[in-house]
Amino acid sequence: TMVEKLSHGNMRLLKTFPGPDGLTGLVVGPAKGHGAKTIVWGVGEKALIPGPVLNAQGQNLTLLALRSQHLLPEPMATGKLAAAMMQAPGFTVGTKGPLFAVFLDPNCIFCHKFWDAAYPLAQEGKFRFKVVPVGFLKPTSLPKAVTILMQKNPEQAWAENEAKFNKAAEEGGTVPAKNLDPKIVREIAANTQLLAKSGAVATPTFLACFKGQKAPEIFHGMTSGMLSNLEQGSSLTDEGCS
Repeated sequence: TMVEKLSHGNMRLLKTFPGPDGLTGLVVGPAKGHGAKTIVWGVGEKALIPGPVLNAQGQNLTLLALRSQHLLPEPMATGKLAAAMMQAPGFTVGTKGPLFAVFLDPNCIFCHKFWDAAYPLAQEGKFRFKVVPVGFLKPTSLPKAVTILMQKNPEQAWAENEAKFNKAAEEGGTVPAKNLDPKIVREIAANTQLLAKSGAVATPTFLACFKGQKAPEIFHGMTSGMLSNLEQGSSLTDEGCS
């Protein structure tokens, strides 16, 4: 099939379904053994589109299809997600102010924009944020995240990753260690699985307590004015909001 040909025999077609605007949805999985299923889009019989497809309203049609085809776990309740993120391996930036948590990938350009905006504010004491590192965007994402958590000062190591970020290539500046700590490899993999339980494998994903709210709120991506709102919020705790 076209899937097998274009994936050099690594993937196989499992199912098709009607897609938007003449596209055909294809559920694909590993050609051998067990592994994650995903969705690509077929354009006639000549081309495949992997990754996110957005409509004019900005909706992620690939994410919606993953949900409709039952390929994503049901989103975890925000209270349980709060407890899991607070207990997950990572590090906290800042020493005072309201605390929120965020999933970051070291090769994520939108995470880089968040860091550049939020890091100085955390240093000024406007808020604190718990970084839960994940690794999925690129082949180097996991080894970079592991390398950062292997350091004595992960916060400083992540700051250096962002300071040396290559915007054109969308690559963090960390050079992966030759020997990765197996325990931390498992931790980053578990963090990435936890991110999937948030309802989307996307970064940055935030869990925060905004002013007047009793339950934390989840955001996939940074919105306009979000950081100033976070300065006015309450702190995320193992039990939800303080």
